[in-house]
Amino acid sequence: MSFLEQLRKDKMQSMRDKDKLRTGVISNMMSGIALAEKEEKRELTDDEALKFVQKELKQAKDTLAMLPETRQDAIDEVKQRMAIIEGYLPKQLTEEEIGAMIEEVLAEGTIERTPKAKGLIMKALMPKLGGRADGKTVNAVVEKLLKQE
Repeated sequence: MSFLEQLRKDKMQSMRDKDKLRTGVISNMMSGIALAEKEEKRELTDDEALKFVQKELKQAKDTLAMLPETRQDAIDEVKQRMAIIEGYLPKQLTEEEIGAMIEEVLAEGTIERTPKAKGLIMKALMPKLGGRADGKTVNAVVEKLLKQE
């Protein structure tokens, strides 16, 4: 079953359960994927579709960061949305696991261990992560490791 088919199935189930929040979140993800498919004039692969789910999660995190602490109802709703979105993403790597992957990239010997090489490290590392970590987290771990030197 493709990722989009799974979303459609889950949307139908959430509609049957009358779960408006879940239905809305899934609809947003599906519309983003459908728009990209129209622009590309082809069906997206599951990996490409997951990028849109990651984009939705990033937007939810940004929204959460911008909300004032006095709006507890909105904060709770955004956290629920994030929990739904995270259910569709592969398990996210911890900072320790990301650090180990950075060490592997550096052990290959093609990249120096200097702060100026951060871009090269990120470029080599991001394809290996395959959506299991967001760029901000990876960037923070790379900076932390390079400062230790």
